[in-house]
Amino acid sequence: MEAGAKQHEIAVIVTVFNKEKFLRDTLESILTQKTSRPFCIILSDDGSSDSSRQICADYAANVCVFDITDGEHRGVNGNFLHCLKYAISLNVKYISQIDSDDILADPFFLERQVSFLESHPDAQAAASGFFLISEEDDLSSSRRLFDNLYPESKASKFSYRRYLSNRNSHEVSCGTKALLNKNNKLVASAVTYRSEWLDQYLWTFASCEDSTQDLPLWLFLSPFGSFWYCGLKSLAYRNLAESVSRSQNLDDQLRFQKSSLDTRLRFTGYLKQNHPHYVCNPRWKAVECLQRYFKRIDKLADKAKLLYEKKMLRHYAKLSPKEYPAQLKQSLKKSPSLIFSKDIWRSIGVYLKNR
Repeated sequence: MEAGAKQHEIAVIVTVFNKEKFLRDTLESILTQKTSRPFCIILSDDGSSDSSRQICADYAANVCVFDITDGEHRGVNGNFLHCLKYAISLNVKYISQIDSDDILADPFFLERQVSFLESHPDAQAAASGFFLISEEDDLSSSRRLFDNLYPESKASKFSYRRYLSNRNSHEVSCGTKALLNKNNKLVASAVTYRSEWLDQYLWTFASCEDSTQDLPLWLFLSPFGSFWYCGLKSLAYRNLAESVSRSQNLDDQLRFQKSSLDTRLRFTGYLKQNHPHYVCNPRWKAVECLQRYFKRIDKLADKAKLLYEKKMLRHYAKLSPKEYPAQLKQSLKKSPSLIFSKDIWRSIGVYLKNR
């Protein structure tokens, strides 16, 4: 189907690589979304060796599914950017991304996300909570788990007011500062973005070299508006053994954390070179404003480095307790203030338990 042949309001990106076991459940959970807003699914297989490619081709027969696989292997982030570029060409207002092994357990997910963004013009993205499922769980079991958590979701008519008043949900705003120096509460498969700045992201900050497709995009969009996190658990997140978060290989964990740090530092450098007008206080002179702004950015970069040190020590304490004392000593020597961090004392507790 030719790009732009039908006007859609929402595009849902699903990047695929060897997920034949889960892909159909993922796609069905999207296609059965209960919303009056026209939406489409954008699929791209990144060279799977299983039947994932054929599954994408089968679903492409649906009028709202675009299979843009072209045979080129781009890697995790490169494939996502390939899909993002196509989504932007469709002139959609909102873009979501669902990993090809996760499930939208909430049939009102898209409606909730877009309704929130429309009622909160200052929000750049809306993120939902998630619950973990195993490799054996399927679409029906995930929906059942969601209904047990939130019985009112069974109602046939969507009530946004009831959604906001749900006693199990809470909203937290997350901005640039939190993304740079705190642990993320966001999950890539549970975020819906406004599309207005995504074209600029593609041509200015996006890089296929990033280890993830979520953090650089969140960082880039955060100055244009806050990210709102809602505790309502709309996503069934597949807890796979091969995922980075569960890897028992210390080198893999450290490599991933180092890549995340590099992305954060690259973003602080980008902010310095492309300092936006919104940081300029009219009461300051231009030079004073920029000096204060650069100083603030430098502090955020330093905090990002501290976050990396804390995460690194956590992995050493869990995966290589013999090397933990030397690494702790080295980290405290570089950053003595770490001694006051709760995360350090937690890692010490993990080390004492595992040594």
